[in-house]
Amino acid sequence: MAISKAEKAAYNDYIIQFKRDIDEANRHIKEAEQIKKKMPRIAPYKDVEIVLEHLKTIMLHISQNDASVEMLQIKKESSLNDARKTFYKALQLMENIVGADIDRSLADNSEHLAKIDRINPLQVLRIIQRFSTILSILIDRMGTGSKWKWSFVDLFARVAVMSRNLINFSDIQKYRDPRTEFYQERQQLLAVCKNNLKDAALQYRTKYEQSTKATGDIQKSIELLTALRKIHALFGEADEAKKIKTTIDAMRQKIEEREKEEEQKKKKF
Repeated sequence: MAISKAEKAAYNDYIIQFKRDIDEANRHIKEAEQIKKKMPRIAPYKDVEIVLEHLKTIMLHISQNDASVEMLQIKKESSLNDARKTFYKALQLMENIVGADIDRSLADNSEHLAKIDRINPLQVLRIIQRFSTILSILIDRMGTGSKWKWSFVDLFARVAVMSRNLINFSDIQKYRDPRTEFYQERQQLLAVCKNNLKDAALQYRTKYEQSTKATGDIQKSIELLTALRKIHALFGEADEAKKIKTTIDAMRQKIEEREKEEEQKKKKF
């Protein structure tokens, strides 16, 4: 169905404010970049500000798409692609701050987080929740038939690892009294982190079974489950840790069987 000039004009008028807000966010980002150069000691905090501006921009791009679907009955692919690219920027910057390594000691997080220790647990929780929520919304808008479907699995995993690295586990251990400030937020952080790692691991298994059959995806799932198991072990959750170990052992056996099958195929040729 062809779009009339009047419909197009109405849409363009409607999204003017979205575009202005995006321009405003970009101005804030430029200002933060300039401050970083002048005041390097607070650069990590300015990076967090930039991340939040990026996340705001992503939702504005998605809103432009939503308006297009509502008013014109078509997706605005350019806006969705801008949202996807900006999500990568925000995630990469957050990884630069807290690290992207999944196998470092949980106790080491406090050292990595010292440069942004003025950000309280509630603010950390909101950052993690925003990343997770926005990624889910973006995937929903892109649709199940998107060519980026399986690459989003990697994004889920990166968000899960970022969540893990953004949490001060030493503080969670230290402040176990429910009367302590931010006790509830720290417990929520722990729950969100566990869920993110578990979900990301499951998505890699789904990717393996439904798409790639690549042992690398199973190995990534194992890495995420191993990180989750360490958290359970740290807080004395022996039953949960044991269940995960059983799952990991089964997955490793699957890798070995797969490798044996591949080796047998090679021998035939």
